[in-house]
Amino acid sequence: MRLLSAALVLISTVALADESAAEISKKSREKGALNLVGLTAEMKLVTTGSDGKAKEQVLSSSSRTIGGKNHALARFSQPAGVSGVAVLTIAGEQGQGDDVSLYLPKLKRVRKVAKSDRGKAFMDTDFSYADIASNGSRDEDTKRLADDKVEGRDCYVLEGKGDDTSPYGPVKMFIDKETYVPMKVEYGDKNGKPYKLYKTLKLKKFKDRVLAAESVMENLQTQSKTQMTVLKLEDSTLGDEAFTERALERG
Repeated sequence: MRLLSAALVLISTVALADESAAEISKKSREKGALNLVGLTAEMKLVTTGSDGKAKEQVLSSSSRTIGGKNHALARFSQPAGVSGVAVLTIAGEQGQGDDVSLYLPKLKRVRKVAKSDRGKAFMDTDFSYADIASNGSRDEDTKRLADDKVEGRDCYVLEGKGDDTSPYGPVKMFIDKETYVPMKVEYGDKNGKPYKLYKTLKLKKFKDRVLAAESVMENLQTQSKTQMTVLKLEDSTLGDEAFTERALERG
């Protein structure tokens, strides 16, 4: 009986840990590194290749909850070669991946980004389409590990993995306990080898929110990196209509 009781306690403890991990994962995804629901951010992306050469891009990004789903819109303004390019991301069901639409002004049309292309580079940066959308992972598959510290901040540590819509294998997340902003994320490829490393470099408070004002994604296999910096934050004036494919084409 004592052995059975111990086993039941262990099962209960594991179940609670799994539930806690799922809740932490959900909160982190909702608040995230850039909790832009109702906001518009002007951002700069600087990508530095293994040869040390850097290129800079500027975009605006906004997010809005419509019909219970998060809609995110990113539109590039600089340099001239990418000006007008826009990406619309609509949250999908858990484990299904998001719906991603890309507008290319040179072609004057919108195209869907196939799930098989989610691992490709987003606008020639070290972020992939999976990074700007959901990577298809499920909260219930996430496990909680021992807590740790990152840059002196107490963090929850979660371990999960991407599904078939994601370019990633194992993923280890270090999530700030106070803000639920991911402070560090270690990505493995489908073979389990180190692939990418994401780090939040600077936090910024905007009204009642805390966001990642500066962050970097490093590709450990190609030795390139992309730093993202929030230049300006303001309340969004965009309505529901702005988060549609039709609006992408209008600019």
